[in-house]
Amino acid sequence: MYEISVSTIGKKAIPYRTFLEIWKNELPYIEFNNPKTDLCMTCEDFKKALNQITATCQEEREQTEAALYQKALDHLNYVKKERLYYKAHSKESAIDYNKLMETITDNVVTKANSQNIIMSYSWDFAQQLQYPFEEQQVGPIFFKTPRRAQLFGVSCEGSGRQVNYLIDEADFLEKNANTVISLLDHFFSNYALGEMSAYLTADNCVGQNKNNALIHYLMYRVLSGLHTNIEMSFLIVGHTKFSPDSHFGLIKQRYRRSQIYTYAQLAKTIEESAHTDYNYCHKFHQKENQREIIYRDWSKWLSSYFNQIKGIANYHHFVIKNENNDSIILKERVDSAGKSFKLLKKPVDFKSSRMYPPSCLTPAGLSLERQWYLYEQIRMHIPSTIDQDVTCPKPTHPKPKASDKK
Repeated sequence: MYEISVSTIGKKAIPYRTFLEIWKNELPYIEFNNPKTDLCMTCEDFKKALNQITATCQEEREQTEAALYQKALDHLNYVKKERLYYKAHSKESAIDYNKLMETITDNVVTKANSQNIIMSYSWDFAQQLQYPFEEQQVGPIFFKTPRRAQLFGVSCEGSGRQVNYLIDEADFLEKNANTVISLLDHFFSNYALGEMSAYLTADNCVGQNKNNALIHYLMYRVLSGLHTNIEMSFLIVGHTKFSPDSHFGLIKQRYRRSQIYTYAQLAKTIEESAHTDYNYCHKFHQKENQREIIYRDWSKWLSSYFNQIKGIANYHHFVIKNENNDSIILKERVDSAGKSFKLLKKPVDFKSSRMYPPSCLTPAGLSLERQWYLYEQIRMHIPSTIDQDVTCPKPTHPKPKASDKK
């Protein structure tokens, strides 16, 4: 279209690459969506509404456009405030972390609630990883389902370090509150810095993060003396880019350029994705120490001590302080007035002993059907016999028949 329009006026069209350079220099504010940008439905609705009113009369269009622009501006200002609040805590925790490193020389686990600092942590699930995986995949495996592994990352904003829990499908429960709380409890017990105050950030996924069980667990930590203050914040839907995403991005870059046939090779790829232990991989079965991951039925156990918060999805900030005893502060926005809610049903002395849910949850493991699928469909794509026996061993039980499946 450009070339035709230029030729009609007797001019010569400039080359395509020159056109792009001029466009970038003269019109930098007009661009295609960045693939890293989250897709916010509210923002998209505003764009669609603005496009739809172009067919109306001028006077009516101007009034409608002004109202839509104001609503869009209010939404972006709201998102900006929440983002700045998250970044402010990240900067504050970085300052406290540097001060802490001046006093602690050994890389040891600090006792819980022993350091008068504030530390910011954020977590998220990454897209599941598959193995065997090769940079140049053969065609047939594209239509198959290799062995899967879940990746759950907890990022320390102060140190810039992330602990990545790599869990094979045989050892994974499901993406629910019990799994998230069990992994967070393991992280705080083994990798936290002993901070008295913690600022926590997660996305708005109701099933995993934004639920009563998680808030109950955080209240339990304060009442049992494991933290003095905790604030839990949830990012706005569609604007959830935060620290774990940068770590996951490095892992994906390394993953796409690697040849991976076993769980151990996948764990090594994660740790090699960044230097200086920036992406640490915690394997589900640790041979070198006793830091095993234990799944517990936190939801059921905590519900017997704490009340349910009705309409929890409407709140984005939950403030838990030691001096508030049995209550929590609920806030819809960072600048909105807080609402006190009594969370504890009846007085309980959690400090008398480290109380844990009595029941542990055991992963179901690979089904017999899944074991035979890996053996018959995936094993052939692994070149080494040793790696084949590790990732896709021959099942010890006979293959189920069609009648058995029914």
